Amino acid sequence: MDKVLYVLRRILEANGGKMNGKVIIALIVAAAVVVVGFIAFRLLMVEMILNMRGSH
Repeated sequence: MDKVLYVLRRILEANGGKMNGKVIIALIVAAAVVVVGFIAFRLLMVEMILNMRGSH
């Protein structure tokens, strides 16, 4: 979590302390895509492991 705050702080400083709404929305969308992709990957891996074990 500290790394995320550090990156956000650096972005704010690089932009003169101002962030427009588009940048914030883009960051939120990118984070949501990463989280959804991670969850889908985990579900797919669990499904594959269960199929390999034959206990599905």
